[in-house]
Amino acid sequence: MRKKVAALLCAVMCIGAFTGCSSTELGYLQMSADMFNKMEVCEASGTVNVDLDVDAMKEYVADVSKAAGYTDEMTQASFQELEGFKGKESVAVDYSLKMDMDTLTYYLDMNVTYKGKKYDMGDMYYSMTDGVFVSGNTIWGTYELTKDMMGTDEKSYLSDGNFAKELKTALDQSKYICLISMDELGLTEEEMKEIVPEGGFGNLYTSAIEFYKNAFSGFTTNMVSQVSGGYKIQAGGQEVAKLFVNLLDYIGNNPDTVLAATTTYMMDVMKTMNSSEEEMAAFKAEMDAAKADTASIKAATDEMKTMLQQSIAEPSVSKVLDSFAYEATVTKSGAGLNTKEAYSITNGSKSVLKVTSNGTVKAGSGKVVVPATSTSTADFEAKMSALTEKYNPVTAVTVLWGWEGDSEAMLTKERAEESFLSQDGDIDFAEYVVADGRVYLPLRVICEAMGETVEWNNAEKVAYIVHADGKTAMKGIIQDGTSFVSVRDFEKLGYTVEYQTVDDLKQVTVTK
Repeated sequence: MRKKVAALLCAVMCIGAFTGCSSTELGYLQMSADMFNKMEVCEASGTVNVDLDVDAMKEYVADVSKAAGYTDEMTQASFQELEGFKGKESVAVDYSLKMDMDTLTYYLDMNVTYKGKKYDMGDMYYSMTDGVFVSGNTIWGTYELTKDMMGTDEKSYLSDGNFAKELKTALDQSKYICLISMDELGLTEEEMKEIVPEGGFGNLYTSAIEFYKNAFSGFTTNMVSQVSGGYKIQAGGQEVAKLFVNLLDYIGNNPDTVLAATTTYMMDVMKTMNSSEEEMAAFKAEMDAAKADTASIKAATDEMKTMLQQSIAEPSVSKVLDSFAYEATVTKSGAGLNTKEAYSITNGSKSVLKVTSNGTVKAGSGKVVVPATSTSTADFEAKMSALTEKYNPVTAVTVLWGWEGDSEAMLTKERAEESFLSQDGDIDFAEYVVADGRVYLPLRVICEAMGETVEWNNAEKVAYIVHADGKTAMKGIIQDGTSFVSVRDFEKLGYTVEYQTVDDLKQVTVTK
């Protein structure tokens, strides 16, 4: 229990990063809170620029890997998939966001510019009551950008004009795809009220400011400074790491203060989220129990602090921290805010990665309305799977089995190249049978993965593989209504069968 509370306090600590309680730090927080409190709808827009030196990145990763104890061979192996990438790459992302502050429903529209070409990444919607939706243009833009960035081989199915045409048609028909549907969760009206309170989240901004003031009174990050019209946050990786160490130290030395402020804040949160009296009482009882044993909180935070300090001292971690820098400014602009941010990773005198952004945040108007109609995830995945099977079919199935006490085998579909759309369905599990010292694998699962048509003759109790020029009988054994055949029987279909031992497990690859 005490460690759970310590973990909760550490989560609070993470939220509180860059937000100490000096007058400057509180001013920075208050400026944002005052603006959001007055908004019913928030609009944000801006540009994010990403500059990557691929060669410098490889050198940086190699240096960090060496510091972590990896050999040159191990490091080079990790670069195999990056062989086609070299030189400097730049990407610009233009975004526009609109959010309903009461329901936290938001709309996001993006464009990406790469090597002078602009890609329409479509629009996306997120609603805590309806779900997550993306447009067909989002998938199409991702496809075009991936193809151009990867320098796709002309022989790749991604370069096939027919594939592109069928993909575009399917996406135009879908228009919007529902990635997550809240309806499918089957929540009651009361449960939905806990997700989105009737009165919105406005009161929590004030509660959050009071929490910081009360929980971290006397704590400062020394990372926030005042500039004309606003505030600047500046820190290096080592400073950020030290901040977390100091926060753990602060919590361990001031558990009563932090626990009291956390209890008050969480009570406000639970009230806003329509939590029951029983739930609130149970949480308060846990916090009261923690207050009675602050020594355990101190011991837990000290243990975490020691582990963190040991991690920071590791050569590889220290190198990563030394390489990182962050700077941001937030200034008032009329009734809104202007924001500038810069993240950078350097390796000595070389710039590895730099991410800069410029944006504005202001009050908007109107409501965010999610799409009235959309294609379900299941229907969309079915369309995409059919496209994948047509243009990037399975060429082999690898079967791995032999775990102690387990009668299931892991089946992995192999394709000529990685699937752009999804590979979630390329791994499956199925029962296998051992009889007379021989292994029998499920016929239908493997053959249908290979694109074969399986026909069952109930009179003969035999499965047939149907080809244009005839049928091939696949005799085996029947168990619980499933036909299993000996591994070598797949050679009847012209497949090659290769056995291999992998870490005391057995593996066979069936290849067309």
